[in-house]
Parts: sequence; C-alpha cells; structure tokens
Amino acid sequence: MSGAINKNHMQKGGIKKPLIIGLGVGIAVIVVIVIIGMTQLFSGVKPVITEFMQAGEARNVEAAYACWSPQSVTEEEIAEDIESNYDGVFAGYERVTISSQSLKSSGGITTCYVSGAVIYTGGQSLPLEAWLVKRNDVWKITGINIG
Repeated sequence: MSGAINKNHMQKGGIKKPLIIGLGVGIAVIVVIVIIGMTQLFSGVKPVITEFMQAGEARNVEAAYACWSPQSVTEEEIAEDIESNYDGVFAGYERVTISSQSLKSSGGITTCYVSGAVIYTGGQSLPLEAWLVKRNDVWKITGINIG
C-alpha cells in the first residue's frame, strides 16, 4: 500500500515522543562537544598570562620572557619593562580575570585576543588586554596592555 501512513508510528502532533527526546539528546551532545572544543582551543591562554604576571612580580626575567613569542620581544626589553613598570603593574599582583576572548585562525596560525583585569592585593584592579599566538600547541604572548 504505497503512500499509506501507519497510524502506529504517529501520535497527536505527528512525531513520536522518543524521536523528540532523541533529537533533544543529540542537540545536547553537540553543544557539549562544541563547548569542550572551545575550552581546549582557549586552554593555556589564561595560564600563560598568569605565569607572566607571577614572573614579573618575582622579577624573574627569564621566566617572564619564556611566556612571550620570541618574534615579538627580546629578553632585554622584558627586563626593562619589568623594572620600569614594577610598581604600577607587577607589585601586589594577585590574579588575572578574563572577561572576553576571541580566536582567529589564518594560514595555519591561531591567534587570540583577550580582555579582562589584573587584580591586586587590596582589591585594586587594572584593565588587561593581551594578544597571543598558538604555535606547536603552546600559547605565547605577542602583546599585552595593562592599565
């Protein structure tokens, strides 16, 4: 019987409840996969900024420089920046917060822009902007603006 609809496969509204539940579960799984993927893409961004700030506070130039893309800055420039900005940027550093981040991929290179704040002891905060590049699955800073 061509074109016939078996009423056992239909319910009021035309779609069986198991199909609706299955679609809902499928969509939920896709959303979770996307969230996990985005988390993995951004993982390492905040830690490298945190490492840089901790190294700067400790006046550890070598560790601070290790957070940067070597094409962006020299170790001598990092040493000068830490010394000249110590009181206003590094002293009393407590933590970094990230309020927004965006990724961009082009020609096999992934870059990230983040904004947020640097929080200091006593509750003071300064605005933060940072630019990073991901090479060999490791995020490195290419630029940072605090204050």
